[in-house]
Amino acid sequence: MVTEFRSVFERLKRVVSLEDPKVATEDKDGLPVAERTSRWTDKCTALVLLRFAVWMAIAAVVYRGITTDAWKLAEWMDDHQFYAWEEADRMTLLRWGQLPAWNPYWCGGTVGIGAPEDPFLGPDFLLRLVFGVAHGRRLAILLLVVMGMEGMYRLCRRLDASVIASGFAAIVFATCDRYVAFIHDGWINFLGFELIPWVAFCFLSGLESWRYRLLGGFFFGWIVLSAGTYPAPFALLTLAYLTVAFCLRGLRRREPNAWLTPILSAATIGAVGLFVSCGKLIPTLAFVRQFPRVFTPIERLEIPPLFSAFYDTYGAVLLFAFVGLILADVAAGIFAGGMVFFFALASGDTGPWSPFHILKTLPIFSQLRFPDRYMVMVLFFTVVCAARGITRMEDLVPTLARGLWRRSRAWMNRGDSEIPRPLIWAAVAVATYCAYRVTRPALDDLLTRVRIKPAQIYVQEGPRSFEQPFRQHRGNRRDAHIFPSINMGSINCVAGNPLPESALLRGDLPAEEYPVDASKATVRRIAWSPNVIELEVDASESTTIRINQNWAPEWRSNVGTVRSDEKLLAVDVPAGKHRITLAYQNRLLLLCLLVSLLAVLALLGVLVRDTWYGVKSARRRWASLPTWPTSRRD
Repeated sequence: MVTEFRSVFERLKRVVSLEDPKVATEDKDGLPVAERTSRWTDKCTALVLLRFAVWMAIAAVVYRGITTDAWKLAEWMDDHQFYAWEEADRMTLLRWGQLPAWNPYWCGGTVGIGAPEDPFLGPDFLLRLVFGVAHGRRLAILLLVVMGMEGMYRLCRRLDASVIASGFAAIVFATCDRYVAFIHDGWINFLGFELIPWVAFCFLSGLESWRYRLLGGFFFGWIVLSAGTYPAPFALLTLAYLTVAFCLRGLRRREPNAWLTPILSAATIGAVGLFVSCGKLIPTLAFVRQFPRVFTPIERLEIPPLFSAFYDTYGAVLLFAFVGLILADVAAGIFAGGMVFFFALASGDTGPWSPFHILKTLPIFSQLRFPDRYMVMVLFFTVVCAARGITRMEDLVPTLARGLWRRSRAWMNRGDSEIPRPLIWAAVAVATYCAYRVTRPALDDLLTRVRIKPAQIYVQEGPRSFEQPFRQHRGNRRDAHIFPSINMGSINCVAGNPLPESALLRGDLPAEEYPVDASKATVRRIAWSPNVIELEVDASESTTIRINQNWAPEWRSNVGTVRSDEKLLAVDVPAGKHRITLAYQNRLLLLCLLVSLLAVLALLGVLVRDTWYGVKSARRRWASLPTWPTSRRD
């Protein structure tokens, strides 16, 4: 009885403390099945560049349609809308040298960076700046898919999953079936879901290392900065669930303050993420508070069809997860709880005490729609359970080999002795091969379902550029992508949030800046850029000059008074000749961007140093890589 209790305690201790995943598994007596080893396969997969090459190759094969049909766009109008926003951001920065604080190309003029779905501040937006929006958006997809594979792989390895199990989980989650729909609709910002495994991995690693907490804050900030209107709240829920789960496990440990460490890890990640994303988060919250998204229908999904649709695609993954549960794997049990929690959210508003109904009463979450999107997180927790299930099945072979060795030695009356290392290595090789043979068919079936073929998504011709002075057009949401490239704004407005749009906006006016009474003043445009407009005004008496854009309180003028003329941007000027400079100046945005900049610079100082040490370590591992599979003691 004492031995059994000790075995259970050692298992719990190992999972909660999250020791090195290379530690060999344990048998029912709590003894290691094999010595702490460093196998050839472990050495190969420990090479980060090699793993990234593998992930990139998989992403390029599965999403081959992403790398073909150059310059073309998806047929869905949301893709055109997001393309227009990103092209406007890129032009504002590269052509006029300004931050895209104001976007004059959409809805007659609206906020730029502060808009919930504007991804300008995200690290992946650098790809749009360098390669253009058409190519940059596709490269961003591949980048985020690769990051999703690497993050899930590291998370599963951190939970002591095997190489095969971790790779299986990484590929399944990174190619989630819902991502295909997101890409088709142009919702590249929804691929921030691919970074949630990194947040979870850094949370677990942060139980032992403060550096991982900083890294977790960076990835959390990345999700927010890349317009993570859904991924960011979902990442917050994931972090909250893991914190509660590991706090409860900490309460069962005898070590003092074991329950406090998960809270410190999550709090650090949240605080760092807040500082990193401050330039996006605070302006966006101010925007949605002023113009909240209203969605009144009660969203409820029937549980049987919801589960059936998930099972039809991921039945094999659920089976592997169930194996982990029936074998009483602790990590599988923790993540199975998350799977149930998010499935309850995915079922929608089933009553006043349902998780979805409660979340809808909270800020931010009240503006989220479509509960079926929580199924992405159901898959996240399921694949982790599956990885642990596959690993436990792999562990059975070395355990069986050791048991047979002991019994054969006892039958020959030679006493107990240590199992030969070559036999253990052979048993591990057989287990790895069996795991591969079991998971490969399931993986092939899943990848067939989510493959993006050439000419499957990108079928519409891209926009062409044309130089002309800026002016507003009546617009067309389905052709929104063409307007920034020809320096025209689209008055036609379809947006999730009720943007303020003036009824006085007009398309194709003779002049975009004009006096209310033409007999009192003349107006000539001297210079124009998205955030600054220079005019020459000759007024015989005090009058009002209208600018054919929406008004916002952040507009300032060096002459006269800026005001709203039925929500249209206008300035009251005195009599005389004036050179008027209208400028969009969002001081809150600039302050928040400064906070983000300082936070990123501080993180870079730490991460560059640690990356240098990591490169040196990787070079040592490469130098020690054997030419033939061997096993040796660390």
